Amino acid sequence: MAKPRLLNMCGKIVPYEDARVHVLSTAMKYAASVYEAMRAYWSDADQQLYVFRPREHLRRLERSAKIARIPLPADAARLERETLEIIRANELREDLHVRLIVFVDTDDGGLASREPVGYVIAPIPTTRYFETAGLHVGVSSWHRTADNAIPARVKAAANYQNSRLALLQAKTDGYDDAIMLNQDGSVAEGPGYTLFLVTEDRPMTPSVTSNILEGVTRATLLTLFPESLGVSVEQREIDRTELYVADEAFFAGTAAEVTPILSIDRRPVGEGVMGPLTAKVRDAYFHAVRDGSAPHPEWRIPVYG
Repeated sequence: MAKPRLLNMCGKIVPYEDARVHVLSTAMKYAASVYEAMRAYWSDADQQLYVFRPREHLRRLERSAKIARIPLPADAARLERETLEIIRANELREDLHVRLIVFVDTDDGGLASREPVGYVIAPIPTTRYFETAGLHVGVSSWHRTADNAIPARVKAAANYQNSRLALLQAKTDGYDDAIMLNQDGSVAEGPGYTLFLVTEDRPMTPSVTSNILEGVTRATLLTLFPESLGVSVEQREIDRTELYVADEAFFAGTAAEVTPILSIDRRPVGEGVMGPLTAKVRDAYFHAVRDGSAPHPEWRIPVYG
C-alpha cells in the first residue's frame, strides 16, 4: 500500500514521517482509540474523485466515541472539510482508503485517562483489498465479542484484537478468511466485514443485534438490493448450518467492498463460484461509488471542482 506525502495531524498538515504518537500514550497502552475508514473512488469518465458516504462514516464515528467515552476533538463538519483538504494537499487522483483515527494522547496516562485527544486523517492510495475471484473461509472458534463486553458496534482499535485472532487462526488453518459466531452460536460477521447470504434467491444478513459493526457498506447494499435488483434483504439471526446450505455468500465492507465467498469450512457455496445476485449487487455497488450520474448523488462528495 502506497503512502501519502502528507497527513492531517490534529488539524495541521504535516509530512507523513512527522505524524507520531508517544509509545507510552494511553492510545498505545490501552487501545484508547476509535476510528473510521472510508473510501474515495476515482472516476475516469467524470475526471473526479468521490469520497463515498463520508457523512455516514462520521456519524458512526460520533456514536463510537460516545460509547467509548472519548470526546471528539472536532465536529463532523470540520472533519469532513479537513478530509477533503488533506486529499487535495496530496494532489491524489486515484482510489483511496481514508483513515480517520481519534485517540487519547495522554503521555503515560492511566487506564481511565480521557484527555488530551488527538486525531489523524490519512488518505492512503489503494487497490482492491481482496485481489481474488473469491474467498475460502472457515468458521472461527473465536467468538465475536458481546455488546455487554466489548461492543462490536463501536469501531475501535481494541475490537480488532478479536478479529485478528480469528483471521490469524483461519490463515494458519489454510483458509483465506474467517466467519465469526456469537456466544449463542448464531452468525455474526467476518473479521472486519459484514456477511450476506443468498438462499433460493432470498438475500439475508445478520441483524444489528447480532454483535456486528453497523456497516456503511451494509446499509448501502440494503438500499441497492431493492432499488437495483428488486429484492429486499431479510435481517435476522442466522444459524451456522445456514452457511452450509446457502446458494451464495459474500463479505461486504469499506475494505472488502463486495467479495464473493466460494467455500465455507471446505464446503462449496452453491457451485463454488460467484453467484448471480452477488455479481449484480457488486456491479450496482461499483456504479454507485464511481459514477457521478448514478442514483443517490448525496452518497458521493466530490473532492475537486
